[in-house]
Amino acid sequence: MKSLSEDLRALAEQAPDVDLGARAVRGARRRRATRLAVAAAAAVCVIAGGGATLLWQERAPALVLPPPETTVLPLPAKGVAPVEQFYRTICRDTGPTCAWRLVTRDGATYELADGPRDGPVEATPDGRRIAYYSPGRHAVVVRDLAGGQVWTSPLKQQEREFDSEFALRLAPGGLRFAVSGRTSNKLVDLKRGTATDLPKGWWPVSVSDGTGPVVMAKSSDDTTSVRVLGHDPVTVTPSTYDFSALAPDGHTMARVSATLDRDRTPMVRHDGTLVVFDVLGDVERRIKPSGLAAGLLPAKLGGWLSAREVTMLTVSGDARQDAVVYAVDVVSSRARELFTLRDDGRFSVPGLVR
Repeated sequence: MKSLSEDLRALAEQAPDVDLGARAVRGARRRRATRLAVAAAAAVCVIAGGGATLLWQERAPALVLPPPETTVLPLPAKGVAPVEQFYRTICRDTGPTCAWRLVTRDGATYELADGPRDGPVEATPDGRRIAYYSPGRHAVVVRDLAGGQVWTSPLKQQEREFDSEFALRLAPGGLRFAVSGRTSNKLVDLKRGTATDLPKGWWPVSVSDGTGPVVMAKSSDDTTSVRVLGHDPVTVTPSTYDFSALAPDGHTMARVSATLDRDRTPMVRHDGTLVVFDVLGDVERRIKPSGLAAGLLPAKLGGWLSAREVTMLTVSGDARQDAVVYAVDVVSSRARELFTLRDDGRFSVPGLVR
C-alpha cells in the first residue's frame, strides 16, 4: 500500500489547480500540494499572515470583467484601489501574453507587466499592497497601490528558484514576509533590510508585522506539526496544509477539516467543517460555516479580516459552479460572501494561504 503522502502527491498530479483555472485545462499539474482543491461529487479533498485588517464592510456590486484575451492597461505607478483578486490566463506558446492581471475593488483591471510567469504573486489581506517576484530585479518587490512606494527585497533570487514548489507569505503590512523556493526558506524584513534563514523542512504559514510571530508547519504521512517560532509545536490530524493565518490574538488559527480513511480513494476528504484551534495549546473546536451557496464546501483559508472573521475559499464538485470567497465568523459560524473568482486560469486571493 502507498503511504499517505505518496497518495496525496499522486492525487495532486491528477487534480485541478486550486485556482480552478484548470477547469479549462483539466489534468494540469498543480505547482504545489498546498495549491490544489480536489473536487468530488460528495466532498472536496485539498491535498497536501496574522493581523486585524478589514477587507471591506459590504459586498461590492458584481464586477463586469474583461474576457481573457482583452488588452488591458498596465498597472499605474500609483492611485490604484485595493486589489480584490489576481488572475492569469492560460499560457500558450502562441498566445500574445502570459502576464498576471489584477482586479481592483472599484472594478478596474490592470496588467502586471513586470510580474513573473510562474513565480509568486500575492497581496496583503486588505489588498492595499501587492508583492511578486520580479524577473528583471531578481527579487521580490512590494508595491503600495495607492501611494506608489516600491520596496525591493535584499534577497536576490533567480527565476528558477520558483520553477517548482514555492510560497510567499506576507505580513498584514506587507513589509515583512517569508519566501520559500527550490533551495531557500527565508524571512525578509524590508524595513530592516534583512533576510534570515527559517528552519529547513518547515513551510511558512503566517507572518506578523514587526517582530511578531511567525508560524510554520511540517507534514508527515499521518499528522502535521504547527509551530509558532520560539514555541513548542502542536500536532494536528490528519496531515494537512490547509491552515489560516494567525489570528490577531497571536494564538488562534483555523484549518479546513478533513477525515482520513486508508481504505478509500482518496484517503483524505474534506467534511465541510473548520477546526478553530490554539497553536500554543491543545484546545480546539469545530464549526460548520452557514450561509454558503448550495454545493460549496470550504477548501482554503487565509488572512483574518477582523478579530473574528477569516477569509475562506469555497469550491464545488460541479465544474459549472463558480468558486466563491467568503468571510466566516469563527464565533457565530456565519459566512458572508465577498466575491466570486474568475475562472480563466490561475488566480491569487489577498491573504489566502496556498
